[in-house]
Amino acid sequence: MPEFKPFYGWRYHPDRVDISRVVAPPYDVVNEDETRRYLRQDPHNIFHLELGEELPGDHENENRYLRAKRHLENWIKEGVLVREDRPAFYLYRLRFTYRGQTFTRTGFIGLVRLSPFSEGRILPHEKTFSKVTEARLQLLRATGAQFSQVFALYRDPERKTLKLSLPEEPLYRVEESPGIAHEFYVIEDPEVQETLSLQLSEKVLYIADGHHRYTTALKYAEEMEAKFKPDGPRCFHYLMMYLCPFEDPGLLVLPTHRLLKIDIPEETVKNKLKDLAEVKEENPSVLENPGRPSKGELLWLAPEGVLSIGIRPEILSTWEKETGLPESELPAAWCARIIEILCGKSEKTLKEEGLLRYTPWLSEIKKDLSAGNRALILPETPISVLEKVATSGKVMPHKSTYFYPKILTGFVIFKINPEAVPPCP
Repeated sequence: MPEFKPFYGWRYHPDRVDISRVVAPPYDVVNEDETRRYLRQDPHNIFHLELGEELPGDHENENRYLRAKRHLENWIKEGVLVREDRPAFYLYRLRFTYRGQTFTRTGFIGLVRLSPFSEGRILPHEKTFSKVTEARLQLLRATGAQFSQVFALYRDPERKTLKLSLPEEPLYRVEESPGIAHEFYVIEDPEVQETLSLQLSEKVLYIADGHHRYTTALKYAEEMEAKFKPDGPRCFHYLMMYLCPFEDPGLLVLPTHRLLKIDIPEETVKNKLKDLAEVKEENPSVLENPGRPSKGELLWLAPEGVLSIGIRPEILSTWEKETGLPESELPAAWCARIIEILCGKSEKTLKEEGLLRYTPWLSEIKKDLSAGNRALILPETPISVLEKVATSGKVMPHKSTYFYPKILTGFVIFKINPEAVPPCP
């Protein structure tokens, strides 16, 4: 099973920055305007390392990746970033409210030994795209550092890891927005570290978020092996990960809805889907019902009204036989089929043409509808389906899951010393 080890993390010096101004969401959930806002928010914001701007005239010897390298080196020289005095694990606790309920999610940050997916120790549930991986790889080559964690899940039926003697006072506490608080703790106790390492090193890990970062780390490790020819594991064989148990009651997975910039009349929807689904007109108030859409159902939203699309069970059964996936539990799979039937183009093509985008937020969808667009609202995907699909060696359709809330980037950095071994001083 994957090794889980403490490490010498690099952190912002609390006297040099306001931590709430230098952390940021994961790079892959922000748009260009949001990225610019974080970059301008503070000269030491983590996005200056993780997601710097592309500038006119950038070339091989001057680009966003080399600027990130210079920033990292300068911040270390200036004492903006400091290294831990001793190896540590980190406890990351999220306290948040969703639909009137209060939740807490607890996870642990440490180094995980990389393992090819074929070995079955660390399993993906999504495909990756080479364009994204190449950009991440260029950043890793330039900086030799990991700025954000891959989020993975593990089984802990008795919640042993959550019952350890954990720190009580956070090092950092950041209010991301009303109702979402991020708490970051340092775990320095050697006995707790040893127990945590032993318990988590026994687990199969299921990647929740960060497939591109994981694939990038594998490629980087291959390059470093070819360069240094080590006789054993080195720091580049490890990846900084955030691990959370499936059993954590604060583990929320939201559906990712589809927004379409296409004018499709209601009658067209009814006619094209009549052999696959039961299509009914609904009162718009159905959107306020947390139980809708239900399993096997989509909601079609248009300026003229709302339709429910209930896929016939025999159709779902046929699709399951075709793909070998539990399609009745994978709304993103049959949503993709419905979109292709209605639009005559795949989700991928529509996305490339700027005619489709994704969001978990109904508020965003309602704004879009006022501009004359359409939307497909999906039901939730049970978290158990991720484990089922990943264990079978298959992958889920694109944008099947949205783990909420996202962990912030910037609380701790893993700086890779290619000639050192964990805990990677």
